[in-house]
Amino acid sequence: MPDYFVGVDISKYKHTCCIISGLGEVAKDSFDFANSRSGFEGIEAVLLTLGEKKSVHIMMEATGHYHQNLFRFLQSKGYAPQIKNPASIARFKDSDDVGRAKTDRLDAKLIAIYALRHAIAPSASPSYSIERIRILERAKYFLYQDRARTINHLHRYLDESFPELVGFLARDENGDKKAAGRNVFDSKTALWLISNFPSAAMFASARSETAEKLRKMSRGSFSLMRFNALREMAKASIGINRDESNAVIRQLVEEFEAISRRNDELDALLKPLIDAECPQLLTIPGIGYRLAGMIIGEIGDASRFPSPDKLVRFAGLDVKVYQSGTVERHGKLGKRGSPLLRYALFQAAEKARIHCPEFASFYAKKKAEGKHWICALTHTARKMLRTIWSIMRSGQNYSPRETI
Repeated sequence: MPDYFVGVDISKYKHTCCIISGLGEVAKDSFDFANSRSGFEGIEAVLLTLGEKKSVHIMMEATGHYHQNLFRFLQSKGYAPQIKNPASIARFKDSDDVGRAKTDRLDAKLIAIYALRHAIAPSASPSYSIERIRILERAKYFLYQDRARTINHLHRYLDESFPELVGFLARDENGDKKAAGRNVFDSKTALWLISNFPSAAMFASARSETAEKLRKMSRGSFSLMRFNALREMAKASIGINRDESNAVIRQLVEEFEAISRRNDELDALLKPLIDAECPQLLTIPGIGYRLAGMIIGEIGDASRFPSPDKLVRFAGLDVKVYQSGTVERHGKLGKRGSPLLRYALFQAAEKARIHCPEFASFYAKKKAEGKHWICALTHTARKMLRTIWSIMRSGQNYSPRETI
């Protein structure tokens, strides 16, 4: 039974397919099919005319999320499609005499030729739990972005209406700065105060009932003395009282609270999945449920990486190297793979260098070598990833003596 190589160029509303034989001859010229149930059934009918499914080798590019439905459909029908990095196809096009034009039909043929000339290794679907984690962690990431934008907008408007407020709330009654990493807007008391008194002029006329309300909400931490100090500050404030700004601030507080509620709903779904999949990651200082979800979701099955170096390259934390003769230069990070994974690793490294003695000493060592703090943090993120690889492969809890 002859082999056939099927190249599929992916797009949003339609896909383009080309089929060539094992001899390199075009068995079916490029054609389009819809990204729909009827379109998928149409391509299945074409594939069935080629004979045994094990002789049909299908390759498609990883194009955002648009390839996922077709990939799963073909798997459900007994085929073993492979998802290929578009960069590999682009390098193949540049390195071989396969034409320079760019159309969907030519791209489909190019992918089929690539499949013919390279070994096909069917892509595995992530496990059901990892796939669910990936959906939730990416949704949480976008929520986190919305949260950061909302906080920035709150700062922007409060800087006009009550510029002294955020700095006041960030310190305790003794004037000492509150715990590092704690956001002023995470306090329900602070949000209530901002929503009800969005300008200094409004708080300057606050009554004793407000002082009692703040004291009860904060369980005593917002004392009468603290209330009076803020009121005097408000009376002397340079803030501008505008109805329009006050309305926007109230809306931003509502938006922030809505984002927090949605985040809590996603957390309720995410936490049991992480506890079942890889709770050992939570034993690494600096990694909580949010970062653990991003790491598990973006890495997937760690067993597919035979060494930590493979995972480092997958994450794009490897350094580009140029070597020719006696010249060798080390450049910037590769930055391949998921930017969300790199984001999670840098966040985890930053937290670990503060809270974990092992990572703190490693970061300090790199700084002592004269490295810029960003470079030192990159080395720390790379060490964090190697530790993660070891834990995900072994299933053991974090232990400084067992990390690599």
